[in-house]
Amino acid sequence: MAEQSATPSTDDIKAKMKEALERKQSNDRGVPKAGPTKEKAHGSEVVGGGPRTHRRKAGGGGS
Repeated sequence: MAEQSATPSTDDIKAKMKEALERKQSNDRGVPKAGPTKEKAHGSEVVGGGPRTHRRKAGGGGS
């Protein structure tokens, strides 16, 4: 019985976890909901680009 009084009750733990979750959800610093998101690549790097050419692997021989 001494062990039971030393540990907090399950209801206390659940209440603390729920409170922490509510704080986390109210602190809205995540991805902006409205407006465009920032892209990593934009402009000439994405649009068009140079002509693609096929190159064989260097080296030779084989058998």
